[in-house]
Amino acid sequence: MKILKKRWLALGTAILIGAVSVWLYGIFEVPETPRLASSQENVSCLSYPVSPSIDVRKPLNLAVWNIYKQQLEGWEDELLALSKVSSLILLQEAQLSQDLQRYISAHRWHSNQAFAFSVNNEVAGVMTLSDLAPKKVCAYTKVEPYLRLPKSALYSEFPLSNGQTLSVINIHSINFTFGIEEYREQLNALVDAVTKLDGPVIVAGDFNTWSEKRLKTVKAELNRIGLQEAVFDTDARLKVFSLPLDHIYYRDLVLNDANSRSTLASDHAMMTASFSFKVN
Repeated sequence: MKILKKRWLALGTAILIGAVSVWLYGIFEVPETPRLASSQENVSCLSYPVSPSIDVRKPLNLAVWNIYKQQLEGWEDELLALSKVSSLILLQEAQLSQDLQRYISAHRWHSNQAFAFSVNNEVAGVMTLSDLAPKKVCAYTKVEPYLRLPKSALYSEFPLSNGQTLSVINIHSINFTFGIEEYREQLNALVDAVTKLDGPVIVAGDFNTWSEKRLKTVKAELNRIGLQEAVFDTDARLKVFSLPLDHIYYRDLVLNDANSRSTLASDHAMMTASFSFKVN
């Protein structure tokens, strides 16, 4: 009963916030269709010239983190630490401030960001940082039913040295809804994007799986296309109603290890995973 009351309280709060957000909507810039912040052409997908491929003989080290719009002190130090051990970083709630731009430039990351919305001329949305440029990237957005601001996802394709393609989805799922119809729609759009693909796949991010229905939906849909969830050796992930919000799913890769670590620089813990490629 207490959990049920908490859920209704959360939903009531979301509706109130939604009403306020409509009033404040004029200060936000929200694209009418999904687009990439990294493109000047207002496109949702972008192809890059042939770039160096990821060496499948070496481990792939991944970090996933909801960075909480860089609102808390210490976020840059945490990113610096991740930079030393990761070749691929998936960020949720990234806000493209001057400080974040300087970090990206200083460490020579290739970056792509989904343009979910902008406020004070700073774009917000998921961001994928990589040592090497992808050969293709696409942005996806889904408007929150009550907050009326989009949540976003990025789909990236990276060439591999064995001729295959690594497909990576960085997702921040919509949060407050009645039922899971809109939630499922956002997830299925991404599932459809990778269903017919060959080669390794990673789907990771903040899934906002704060209900059993949401968690079961994610597991069922991703398991259906052959993905399995990374099990963490140490697990400090943020939980709501005793359920973790952040996940890493993968296919056609060997998981060497996975961990999550709490930090004062965000309300979400950072997740890291090391994979090996299946070399024939």
